[in-house]
Amino acid sequence: MTDRANVTISLRSDIDGEVEQNTFKGEWFRKGASVFVRYEETSEGDGDSVVRTIIRYRDGELSVTRRGDVESLQTFVAGTKRTGHYESAHAAFHLETETKLLWVQFGDLTKTGPSDGQLKPDLPMLIEWHYTLLVNDEPTGEFRLRLQAEELLLA
Repeated sequence: MTDRANVTISLRSDIDGEVEQNTFKGEWFRKGASVFVRYEETSEGDGDSVVRTIIRYRDGELSVTRRGDVESLQTFVAGTKRTGHYESAHAAFHLETETKLLWVQFGDLTKTGPSDGQLKPDLPMLIEWHYTLLVNDEPTGEFRLRLQAEELLLA
């Protein structure tokens, strides 16, 4: 079992039926009872902007923090609403996520709720989460995301 690894990250996003697949190189690591995945996204256009993303999973809670040209925080816990925020050069607002599904698999062990001490996070890691995004209490989209992190094998 490893505590830190370079990984290949596959991220599949289905937003209101529109599917996008992206692949990133990043880092996976454990710190205390939390597991993290960190990677950078580059969007082409005016000056190739970079957004650093950190995903943290601990005891049935997932948080996604983005820093750069976009600043945001979203938190996901199955069956609950959680507040967050989004800020860019074009807009800033508070948001809520209403999580319908949060599913995590580490190696060959699946865990969907709070840790009972038996969870031993390791690679590969698979996280799937489905949620409704609300802005000003109004639903703005249905999101289904699936992230897989696998150890990057150097040739």
